Amino acid sequence: MHLSTAKLTMFAMSFVSVLAFANQLSGDSKTTEKSVWRQAPDLPIAMQEVYPAVFKERIVVGGGFTPSETPSFFGLGPTRDVYLLNPPTGRWQKKPSLPEPRHHLGMVSNRHYVYGIGGFTGNKDDAWQIQRTVFRLDGTFREWRKGPSLPIPLAESVYANVGKNIHVIGGKTVSKSTGKHVDSDAHFVLINNAYWRKAKPANILRSSAASAVIGDKIYVIGGRVTSADNKNVRDVEVYDVKKDTWTTVAPLPVASGGLSASVLDNKIIVSGGEVFGPNSNWRAGQAFKQVWSYDPVNDTWTSLHDMPTPRHGHGMVTLNNTLYVIGGAAKVGPQETLSSVIAIDTDSQ
Repeated sequence: MHLSTAKLTMFAMSFVSVLAFANQLSGDSKTTEKSVWRQAPDLPIAMQEVYPAVFKERIVVGGGFTPSETPSFFGLGPTRDVYLLNPPTGRWQKKPSLPEPRHHLGMVSNRHYVYGIGGFTGNKDDAWQIQRTVFRLDGTFREWRKGPSLPIPLAESVYANVGKNIHVIGGKTVSKSTGKHVDSDAHFVLINNAYWRKAKPANILRSSAASAVIGDKIYVIGGRVTSADNKNVRDVEVYDVKKDTWTTVAPLPVASGGLSASVLDNKIIVSGGEVFGPNSNWRAGQAFKQVWSYDPVNDTWTSLHDMPTPRHGHGMVTLNNTLYVIGGAAKVGPQETLSSVIAIDTDSQ
């Protein structure tokens, strides 16, 4: 169910007033002004299945699926490439490459490091090899070094920084009994950049979810359930770091996997995602361009301006009151991988 009171007409990539989006965030959906999405600097290469992070006032992205001359999955392969965007310069810089190619590499930062966690390695025989390895890059941006390995292999998890500690929740792991990929409820916390500690597991087994942090709470949003024919879910769970407890809040209006989220003006903005067809057939699926805003005070979802094109496997970050949507793919699975980046600017006052 759409919670907005007016249908908003999209004018793709137009430069328009910030007021329209700000009014929507505040709950005023009476405005019908043009889309507030604008074009931001494109990535140097097309890249999907990315989890970008903000570190030292820069956006860091890498470790995704890119078009490859030695593909492991329908023309795509994992990459070592890492790029940084310093928004005032308007250009991406290539920075130290990862020690090895990855896709679905979970990037997340604290004050000291940006981390690249788990994800998949792959080759033409097996594109989906889940990893435990963790890499990290300090503020000199010179070299990725090994960090503390995860207790178990994990990929397609959600990643969050609360205080100075890094949280990794859910995703896919390898079954000890069958060796097959299964969804996980695991929850690990990286303490003092030194070791992983177990925290209370999630209530829902899922992968390809999105997450966002407001205060001391981590919101885990949507995703899909591998054991249920990759069925998408609407569920939203909230982890309270101080209480080590999980609670449930209002579900997403539409079930979606491969979506992304970030925080803007104390609201959680969720965009895109995809749904597979019957029997997990991605060719028969659909990618989404919908955008939603969640108000944690009122526990309500509101429909915002659609993105100009559908995206899944994209990343979202917020830096200096601007929300960026990075890369991804315009069609389900390995189709139409994107280099484009779009953004919304808004005054937080």
